[in-house]
Amino acid sequence: MSSATSDVGNQIKRIPVKKPTWMDLHDLKEAGESYDELLSRMIRRERDYRDWKMIVEIEETGEFVAFDPNDLLQDD
Repeated sequence: MSSATSDVGNQIKRIPVKKPTWMDLHDLKEAGESYDELLSRMIRRERDYRDWKMIVEIEETGEFVAFDPNDLLQDD
């Protein structure tokens, strides 16, 4: 198998991990799921978590400013 495909965006990259980390990843992987799919799923969850954490922080600090979405759409 080639280490890269003809499409630059789909190049295969190798990420060295220690055996305990690989075993933990393997335990998280669902049946039939590739490691690429697993890592993509984990990235989406981390991004969602960070967004949620930011929203909670804004709510707790009171820096949230309510707005009317209709006011924003009137300029379009």
